[in-house]
This record gives sequence, C-alpha cells and structure tokens, in this order.
Amino acid sequence: MKKKMHLPPQIKTTIRTLNDAGYEAYVVGGAVRSWLLGTEIHDYDITTSATPEEIKQVFADHKTIDTGIQHGTVTVLEKKLPIEITTYRTENHYSDHRHPDSVSFTRSLEEDCARRDFTINALCYHPQEGIRDFFGGVQDLQNFLIRAVGDPYQRFEEDALRILRSIRFAAQLGFTIEENTRHAITEKMPSLSYVSQERITAELVKTVGAPYFKSILQEYQPLFLQLIPELKEYPESRWSGVYMNISRSPSDACVRMALLLDSLNDSARSDEILRRLKYSNNDRYALVNLLETKNLPLATKIDMRKALNRLKVSVTQFFDFRCARDTRLDRAQLEAFYKEIIQNNDCYTFKQLEVNGRDLKSLDLKGPQISAAMNSCLMAVMEERLPNEKEALLEYLKELHS
Repeated sequence: MKKKMHLPPQIKTTIRTLNDAGYEAYVVGGAVRSWLLGTEIHDYDITTSATPEEIKQVFADHKTIDTGIQHGTVTVLEKKLPIEITTYRTENHYSDHRHPDSVSFTRSLEEDCARRDFTINALCYHPQEGIRDFFGGVQDLQNFLIRAVGDPYQRFEEDALRILRSIRFAAQLGFTIEENTRHAITEKMPSLSYVSQERITAELVKTVGAPYFKSILQEYQPLFLQLIPELKEYPESRWSGVYMNISRSPSDACVRMALLLDSLNDSARSDEILRRLKYSNNDRYALVNLLETKNLPLATKIDMRKALNRLKVSVTQFFDFRCARDTRLDRAQLEAFYKEIIQNNDCYTFKQLEVNGRDLKSLDLKGPQISAAMNSCLMAVMEERLPNEKEALLEYLKELHS
C-alpha cells in the first residue's frame, strides 16, 4: 500500500491548524479509500476530536458555516475551498431506521469509526501518522471485499439506506460483499420501506450506471424486484436476455434502466414506474424516449433522418441502447449515416425546413392546416421526395391544397 497521500494544501493547513490547537484531525472515509485504490478523489472530509464550538474558535478568523452543527459538522472556508470538519461522535438509537435519535460527541477516533457503515469507509489518514485502520479496512480493500463495521444486522437496522450503499459500492468497485453482510442484506431488505424514495432512487441510479451492475443485478435480483415489483412479471427465461443486453451497454444509467424496463413493452407503464421512483423529469423523458424509439427502422439514411426527428436523447445514448438490445445492428454503419447527415446539413427538424408558418399563411392555410403542411413538407424532404428549397416546397403545398 502507498505510504504518502497527496493532500491539497488547504487540507494540510486545516489539519495542522487543528493539531496546533491541541486537537486530533484526520482525513476520513471516501478520500482515503479512493487514494488506496488509485481512483479519483472527489472531496476530502476531516474528522476531529474538537467539538463544533471548538472548531469555530480555532477558525475564528475564517468564514465558517454551520452545515450540520447538531451532528457535529462545520464547514470551514480555507483559501476559498469549503472543507467539512466533523467532530468524533457516537450515535444512539435509530427509531426511524434512517437517522440517529441523538448523537454524542467523543474524544475517541476509534469510537467515531465504529459508527461508520463499512470497513473501507472507516479508514483515516494523517500526514505524519499515516493510516489509522481499526476494523481491517485496508485488508478488505486488498481482498476486494465490502464488509460492515461490526454487526451488519445492527448497521442495517440503524440505517436501511446502508443496504443500497453496500450494493452500490460493490457495483462501482467490482467488490464482493462479505458473507455475513450479504445475509444481513437479504434479511433486512424489507426495512428499505423506511427510506424516502428520493434517497432510494439516488442510490439506484448510481448502481445501475456502475461498471459492475450486471453481476450485482444477477446476484441480488430479489432486491431489484423489491424496488421495481413490475420486473417480477418477467419469466425466468427472459432474464438471460436482460443480463446480456446490459453487459453490452456502457456504464450509462439511462441506457441501462431502459434496457431493464424494455421487456415490459409498454413505454406508458415505464413512465408510471419512473414517476413512482421520483426520477427527475429530464431523466424520465430521456428514458421513455429510448423505449418509444426502440423499434424504429435504421437500415437507410432516410430511416436515420426519421429517427433523429424523434430523438430527445443524445445520438450516442440512442446508438448505445439500440446496439445493446440488437446485435444485428452495425454501429459503424449507423455512425456513418449520422456523420453524413450532419456533414450535409440534411433536414430532419422543422427548424431546418426552408419554409415556416408565415410562408404557409401566405397560402391561406390556418391553424391545424399549417401544422399538417409542415409535417408533410418535412416528411417529403426527409424521404428525399423533395429538395429542402423554399420554392419547391411552396409549389408542392399549392398542388396539395389546390
């Protein structure tokens, strides 16, 4: 394992400032895990023996924000970098299976780490001391293992969201979930009913879009059937196709979820599921659009123009989805069609047509007639029956309405 963690200057300064004031301070959690794995670090959290009030006294000359002061978290701005500093704490009874009823501050780093979810998230680092590892997190990283800190049944009883977090970490990292932790997931799954749908979906989206989602879906299928009961309608023989399609797709949560819902063969019903899951409107529109366009022909450049006219997602996502579910499609050919259409500035939207509503009003067309005429022009141009030229299009419409 590496010995020296590269820390941003502001993080080093914050730790040193707390140490100079007589308090312990460590980088904790995800940053340490990512460093040991050699993956990108997104943010740094600091844990300290100082209480919130003591943190604010130490950084009296800094701007501080009471981010979650009742739970011991103060944000300090160190040279414009916001740094979350949280007091060592223990947590008492979780009556709602999600949040502690109360927290108590402690001066013990080990007690603070004991309340955390998984051993690989309970690692601490100090620039001079190196790694502090009370629960075998380093060894679990080396063994590619997700293991709960202490009793997994208790960890999941305290906070049911940890069930989904364990699945998500396994899907992101390609780790195996340790046996006792895995059994606890199965037994405690019903307690997910205590977690808000928004939090469930946030974890679900990250899991579906993770590199190792397919194997996690196979191993923990009952969990996904609980989250999306409609998937129980799939016959067992259909699941092998679902797994294969997902294995052919990139790590894109939108494409993967569309592939998961594909066999319902009902985009309106899929839309209802996504509403229930509280997907954002943008994500829901994108997903439903993939399902609505899944059977559009793509054999010719004319087909491609018509498909592009229907798309509300990126072309890349559309190709990813279509090629994952249909191995007969030639991705290179599809991309060649698309490239030629863009290079030639082929028309496939109303905006690209050389006629507009004002032009059609000059032909004494009104209301619905204008919409129908625009559609007729666009279809004729996309199908190469007419050039996208104003004079030719107006002549066509005069003949059509003569």
